[in-house]
Amino acid sequence: MDLPQGWVSWQPGSPDLDALSAAAAGNALARRSLVRRLRTAEREARALPGQVLQIGVRVADPRSGTVSASMTLLEWERPTTDDKPLNARRHLTALEALEPDPERVYRHREATIEKVPAGQLVLRNEVWRPRRRMGWVVELETTLFPRDSESMYELGVRSRHGDLQPQLMADLSLMAHSLHIT
Repeated sequence: MDLPQGWVSWQPGSPDLDALSAAAAGNALARRSLVRRLRTAEREARALPGQVLQIGVRVADPRSGTVSASMTLLEWERPTTDDKPLNARRHLTALEALEPDPERVYRHREATIEKVPAGQLVLRNEVWRPRRRMGWVVELETTLFPRDSESMYELGVRSRHGDLQPQLMADLSLMAHSLHIT
């Protein structure tokens, strides 16, 4: 999978987080800040369902080690209903049927289906904030259904910087279109 400029990724349990932070940050203080964020992303990924294949962060400013978004790539077996494996169309229908979370105020909420070289994917694109709070959250999620595979993959990007949604969409599109399933 190709990563846009500014993104750093690794496989879970990688012993090279210090080396990653040194390559992505501009000075010792930034490296320490970034390595803390990398370890936090690693911890958060352990709580996710499925098998975590890759974790990443978007380093907004290498001079400070500031992280503006996180990314995960997960794999799991496709669920079946009535002996039919879940596909992109049924997944999109299920997402569209979900009611908006009443604890959130949405600026943008949509789900669409697309074709990429690896198969069909469903994109969930949400920008929201918790009720009675400030600060927008961007959640982008592509669920990929590769041809001739019993697995499905989820590539998710999350940020607490709502204004980054257009750039993060472009980043996610590059990642999803370059994803190769072997």
